[in-house]
Amino acid sequence: MQKFDLAIAYKWVYDKEFTESIEEMFQQNGLTTYVIHKKHVKTATDSVRNGEFSFKAFLDRGSDEDSEYEEIANLIAKSGAYIINPYYKVETAVNKTLMHKRLEENQINVPETILLPSLLSGNNFQIQQSDLNKLGIPFVVKPSFYSGGGEGVNVNCKSINQIQIERNKNPDDDYLAQEIVIPKPNKQRRIWFRCFWLFGEVVPSWWNDKTHIYGNISPIDFEKHNIGELIERVKRIAELVKLDYFSTEATINKNDELVFIDYVNDQCDMRRQSSHKDGVPDWIVDKFIMNMMELIKRLH
Repeated sequence: MQKFDLAIAYKWVYDKEFTESIEEMFQQNGLTTYVIHKKHVKTATDSVRNGEFSFKAFLDRGSDEDSEYEEIANLIAKSGAYIINPYYKVETAVNKTLMHKRLEENQINVPETILLPSLLSGNNFQIQQSDLNKLGIPFVVKPSFYSGGGEGVNVNCKSINQIQIERNKNPDDDYLAQEIVIPKPNKQRRIWFRCFWLFGEVVPSWWNDKTHIYGNISPIDFEKHNIGELIERVKRIAELVKLDYFSTEATINKNDELVFIDYVNDQCDMRRQSSHKDGVPDWIVDKFIMNMMELIKRLH
């Protein structure tokens, strides 16, 4: 049997560069990698099933969007390999309804929200116009599970009828109707953050939710915008979800309150900024890989 330190499964074409960076940095540090891509997922599955390969850890960026990866993911999980972002923890963390409640319970500011049960739940939930007035018009409507990267999210809802149209798109999913949080005015840049939790470390970054462009936080920014509070809140979210890595979005509203918007994103886009205008700063991508590598070195 051949044993590798890390197996990496991916499907998204833009994960190729990220995977190659992982391989390069791991091999430079004496660690071995095995890549599972769409072109040879069946062959790799057969090899794992037959006991030819085993892995110390597994970074799965394939099975969440392609059922063809599910068998090899299950085999590797059953083998005792360390699953980076364990599946059962991810299922809880990406449930927006559940996370909304948990953040509120832990005094972490979230948008004004109406939680809507799924249409198939049998819960005869009635929405009132007075409820919508609390959110403000327009407002955001999004599914609890079936959304990601902005997909499935309607940011311009104005009526109860529009809410029902959205809910009918995924009748087995809960929905959230939320106020649109406006960042406080600032001449230098839009006050919006994307923060990464990377294997025990919080890495905050500017991120423009309109252009999707990242920026580094300067020491002056750190003090001016109280980034220390942002870091502490992300640490608290990490304690709640117990994932190895994730990203989250936050802003500071007109009342100078830190508000978290997109709670937990478990499959972070790791395209490099040097290759893509809206990519993640290269140093953050490198930190992801280095911190993951240190975790794997500690595994027995």
